[in-house]
Amino acid sequence: MRQTLDETLQDLHRQLQEVKDFDAEHVALLRATVAEIEDTLDKNEISSASIAERLRAATEQFSGSHPVLVGTVGRVADLLSQMGI
Repeated sequence: MRQTLDETLQDLHRQLQEVKDFDAEHVALLRATVAEIEDTLDKNEISSASIAERLRAATEQFSGSHPVLVGTVGRVADLLSQMGI
């Protein structure tokens, strides 16, 4: 499951680099949240509920214009939950 999460996070990074019409503040928030996941994943010090909430909040405004990105964020949140993080 960890490999799937790592692959999904890489996919999310790729999508963030490709999309040019995001609000810079929201992109920064989303990138910071993803970085927190990656930095603390091995330590199991993050709360998936808190992370999932922040990820969804950061992508809420993009749901209509970037549904693939929002779907990827949802997969990350689901994987964290399944891992018990």
